[in-house]
Amino acid sequence: MRRIAIATVLGASLAVMAAPAQAAWQSYVSHKLGFSFEAPGDVKTTTGTYRGQVAGPHESIIFRSVDDNIEYKVTVMSFMQAQADGASLIGERAYMFQDKKKVLMDTFGRVEPGKDAIYGRKITVEQPNNGGRTLGGFYFVNGKMIVLEATILPANGDYGSPDPGRFIDSIVFQLQRTQSGATELKLPE
Repeated sequence: MRRIAIATVLGASLAVMAAPAQAAWQSYVSHKLGFSFEAPGDVKTTTGTYRGQVAGPHESIIFRSVDDNIEYKVTVMSFMQAQADGASLIGERAYMFQDKKKVLMDTFGRVEPGKDAIYGRKITVEQPNNGGRTLGGFYFVNGKMIVLEATILPANGDYGSPDPGRFIDSIVFQLQRTQSGATELKLPE
């Protein structure tokens, strides 16, 4: 009996040591851009260029982390002169996100309660050529398009993981609702 107990403890210890290390989830905030979100690991900031037929070329700020073969990405584009075109810009970006992919879910999203509600779109797609599954959230607020994407890469393969949904649903625009101790996101200079 004692040998079985020792074998069980050793087996459990080995299983814990063999399990992939997952980064702790943290809250990140940008007071300047007016939003916060939660993501695992260390979020890095880069810049890029978004190009749409309606939107034209726009510089973008990208916040990205990867944990357990899931890529978490928030892209922010400024459209201060085109605020009245927010619905069209979101529609174009959502179309580009799902173009030539198998759409698994396409629904409206809502962030914040009551009169402070911000509405957008939430879409889940299968990437072509077995490239994984991506959940996306698209919002237009205060002249900015904010796109959240979580891609479960094939190396992970757990397409039922709750982590991408947790990431997409963690967006906050009323900063008083941001978790205390949130890390301020670094913006490009």
